[in-house]
Amino acid sequence: MADTLSTVSITPNLHDDTSSTSVNSVPSPQVKPKPRSTVPKGPPLHQIYALPAPIRTFPLPTFYPSNPLSLFHVVYAWVSQLVSPPPTEPAIIHQGVWSAETRSVHIKDPKSIRALWEQGFFGKGNYSRSEPNWLKREQARRGEHDGRVAEAVTAQRREERKLMKWDRARKEQEAIERTRQLEAWVAPVGPAELLALPNSHRDVKPIYPNGSASESLARVPVTNGTRSVVETANGAATSVSSSLDTATTKDADRTSTAGKEAAAASSGINGYSSRPHTPTNPPKRRKSVRFSPKVESTTFQLFDPPSPHHGALPNGNTPNGGISNGVSPSARPTDLGLSQPALESETTVKTSSESELELVDKEHLQLCPEEAFYLVFALGALSILDPETGKPITAPDLFALCRQVSYIPPRTIDLRPDDPFLIHYAVYHHFRSLGWVTRPGIKFGVDWMLYNRGPVFSHAEFAVIVLPAYTDPWWRTQGRQPPRRSWHWLHTINRVQATALKTLVLAYVDIPPPFEEGLGTAEVLKRYRVREFIVRRWLSNRNRD
Repeated sequence: MADTLSTVSITPNLHDDTSSTSVNSVPSPQVKPKPRSTVPKGPPLHQIYALPAPIRTFPLPTFYPSNPLSLFHVVYAWVSQLVSPPPTEPAIIHQGVWSAETRSVHIKDPKSIRALWEQGFFGKGNYSRSEPNWLKREQARRGEHDGRVAEAVTAQRREERKLMKWDRARKEQEAIERTRQLEAWVAPVGPAELLALPNSHRDVKPIYPNGSASESLARVPVTNGTRSVVETANGAATSVSSSLDTATTKDADRTSTAGKEAAAASSGINGYSSRPHTPTNPPKRRKSVRFSPKVESTTFQLFDPPSPHHGALPNGNTPNGGISNGVSPSARPTDLGLSQPALESETTVKTSSESELELVDKEHLQLCPEEAFYLVFALGALSILDPETGKPITAPDLFALCRQVSYIPPRTIDLRPDDPFLIHYAVYHHFRSLGWVTRPGIKFGVDWMLYNRGPVFSHAEFAVIVLPAYTDPWWRTQGRQPPRRSWHWLHTINRVQATALKTLVLAYVDIPPPFEEGLGTAEVLKRYRVREFIVRRWLSNRNRD
């Protein structure tokens, strides 16, 4: 019985220090460990973003009734804070400037920018997607460090995804062509079919020689009247003079030169360094379209190489440094009236002068009115200066200013309880007080995005749309109704959030009746109430419970 049960045995290897498991099979080859990266890593994210807000709290320890020792811990912490109280918070008050043009608050101090971003993810860099890291990107572009930023990682992932799509499309086209050839092939059975077979390997023209589609761009001569036309890979057609052509020797040399240049253009598309060149006096040819190797085709062809680096950047520049709306990136130095050495020297001078210039951080942090007022009113960690007088704006004055600029155009009188700023700030303050990292959600077509810990840790889990609700009886007497939303609008918003793997939340804000102007900010905000509703798509094959 013991012999039948011991089918797997672990025996030590006499020639090695490791042990091997024998299951009557060939041992697997040893996997070499991956080399560790030599780039020094910085502190972990949970240490950089340890504070959820730009203030510090000193809470007392938790008391557990089942553990009597925890009571002594609470008493000790309370007595220590009573004898030597902690410093008042906020210890540091950051300064910003109100911008009437953008209706936002600008933070220009680098230390304040990093503090507000790392302690609550407030604001957005005006030159960045979210995190203000323009200076780090410029330093990496100049080669001063090897740091990776979020925009660079996103661009790399997009290029890899584009290469994957090109390779997948190429393989699909190759599979379709092979299927067509196999279906169209008929075994030769008659004498005429047998005589039509090729006599040598040179006559055989496979679809994809050597497994590559780029080598199938062999030039095929096409007879066109008394002239022979040779088609190149980029769609251009070059006429070669035939034996019946009565042109002079000069014209023949010019035609042969054009043919060589067209062949060089064809080889340049297939990966060679030679550039296409248009002949000065091209001969007569068929109607065709000639593409530059740097211009990406809108229709996928088998011979098109993947060009992931093509396209303009968001700032209007192309990846190779050219301007997208200026000179075409496919323009050659000869087309611009310059020679190649002159262009290279100009680029070298520009690069050296750029490296000699001192890099200055030109980016500032931009806070929306809700974020700025939350830092001033709820936390007291921000002081906003008036650009005209240079004096700090008080919380009541900032509250009135944000209400006025929430209208388009801004108004100073006839402020109503359903001001856009009041409705959106009530929702922003509500979720911030519950511990959610609330950020603007215009990218996904909503008002706010809710993060569990922050955008550097995970994606947003919920997308919030703010809707006013006139539930008070006073509004019914006035006949005021909330804005009507169609089912098509709700379905569109929900599908967008479902595609982005986010849950849609409808936040209804109950609008109070009009109140007098002399009330304080806290008394006004107490009159608003927020109700949350989650909207999900019901699927019969998933939602069975």
